[in-house]
Amino acid sequence: MSKNVATSFVSSLITRAGSSGRLRRFLDGVLDDDAARDQILHRLGTRQIHDPARIDELLPRVDPDHDFADLLWLLSSNYANRGMAMLMLEEAIWLYDTVKAIDEPNVAELGRAKGGTTFLLAASGAKVTSIDNGALERWNSTNFGPPSVPYDEALHNALTRAGLRERVKLVTADAETFIVPEGEFDVVFSDVVLPTDRMIELFDCWWAALKPEGRFVLRDGREPRTPTIRGLVDYLHTRADVQFAENPPGVFAILIRP
Repeated sequence: MSKNVATSFVSSLITRAGSSGRLRRFLDGVLDDDAARDQILHRLGTRQIHDPARIDELLPRVDPDHDFADLLWLLSSNYANRGMAMLMLEEAIWLYDTVKAIDEPNVAELGRAKGGTTFLLAASGAKVTSIDNGALERWNSTNFGPPSVPYDEALHNALTRAGLRERVKLVTADAETFIVPEGEFDVVFSDVVLPTDRMIELFDCWWAALKPEGRFVLRDGREPRTPTIRGLVDYLHTRADVQFAENPPGVFAILIRP
C-alpha cells in the first residue's frame, strides 16, 4: 500500500469514526492498548517536533522581564495531550491568574463536563457556581456504557480530598433556563455549544449576571468541535455594550462588561 493510499484510508477511517458508534468503540479499543497508544502518541509528538518552521520565525516579542507565560509559544497543546480540563495550557494559566488576582472572586461556570475547569477555578480561590445539564455523561453512557463513577461524584470526591469542596456549588440544570442573579459574578466562563441564535440568548441572560468590569470568557469556536459559536463572536463585535479584551489566550474570546 502506498503512503498516499494508506494516509487516505486512515483519514477516512477517522472521519467515519466520528459518525459511527461502532467505529468509535473500535478506536477506543485500540487506544486502550497501552503499547499501541504510546506508539500513536509518540508519532503525533514527533510529527509536531519536526515542524519545519525555524525557532526564530516563531519567536514573538518577549519582555526582558519575562515569566513562564511568555514562553508558552515554545509549547504545544492539542487533543492528544489535553487533560480533564480540556483547556490549552495558555488558557488555563490565564484563567487561573485572572481569577486569583480578584479579591474574593465569584465565578459562574456554564458547562462543566467532567469538572476539570471547575477544579481549576476552585483552586484559584473562587467561589464557583457550576451549571451542567449532564449531556456529555448521557452521550458517553449511550455510546460507551456508564462510567464506573458518575462524573459529579468523581468531581465531588476530588474537591473534597483537595479541601475545595466548600467553594463549589454543583448544579444540574440547563443554563438557558437557570434563574440568573444580576450583577453577582466577577467571571462567567462558558463552554456551552448551542446554535448561534440560542447562544445569543444565553449570552444576554448571563451578561446581566456580571459585575461592572466583569469578564465573560467564551471558547469562541475556532476549533472544530465548536464552529457554531463563531457566529456569536461575530455578532458581539457589533454590540456597543461589549468590549473585547485584546490578545486572548488560545481560543478564548474575553468580553468585558463596562
